[in-house]
Amino acid sequence: MTRYFYILLIFFVGIGFLPIINGKNTIEANQLLDIEKLDHAISQTNGEVNEWSLYARENVKSFTNKGFAQYSKNMQETFSDFNWSKEEKAEELIVVGTRKTSHGEETIKLQRTLGNGHSISYIMYEIRGNQESLGEETSQYLKKQFIPNTEIIFTSKPLIFSCIKGEFNDTLEKVLSNQAVEMMSILDATETESLEEEDFHSVSAYSKQMSRSIPTKNNEMNIQLGLRKSGMGTKTTFVLGTPILTIEY
Repeated sequence: MTRYFYILLIFFVGIGFLPIINGKNTIEANQLLDIEKLDHAISQTNGEVNEWSLYARENVKSFTNKGFAQYSKNMQETFSDFNWSKEEKAEELIVVGTRKTSHGEETIKLQRTLGNGHSISYIMYEIRGNQESLGEETSQYLKKQFIPNTEIIFTSKPLIFSCIKGEFNDTLEKVLSNQAVEMMSILDATETESLEEEDFHSVSAYSKQMSRSIPTKNNEMNIQLGLRKSGMGTKTTFVLGTPILTIEY
């Protein structure tokens, strides 16, 4: 097993084959988003956030060429305030729309790929921001805009991945013995697997606080935490996500 655990492998392989997904996307105005719960845990352990993201993706096999073209047109008309671009190759068509606001940068990506006489389409929707834009106003924006937009963009309810990246101003050893344990405690998370090396530590866990979970071989999981020593050990970078990580580290 490599130092990067199996996080990215789970993501790129598992995202297309999630047979069981618990929870739903409906968010009330006073209900905390998963990413807010992660942010609160980080704040309580004195972590500094550098980057955060919400990401959703869907694979659609039923689109015909005409159907994909019409869907793409509809998206561009519905989200006309996005800046749209198109890239067309022999067996691939990619349509991308982007929009920057005070809350972060949003991206809608539509991709149709042909191969061996078959075709498959991918729909992706993401918003990325930084610490300055992750606050009460952005939280309300996510509930009133981003989450409802997923119901317009996707043909079915997608799994939304929430990730936060940042750092602690302590050595890795102190983080492992304090912040990481405390963070899991705040999230009421039970560890399912972990990997520890000299300058790297990762944890997979399950928490009832999170809205979604994915099945593993023996149980369910919905939290992943990665910690890595940087520089001369004066800082520790972290990535925290649910149900699995989508940000490299």
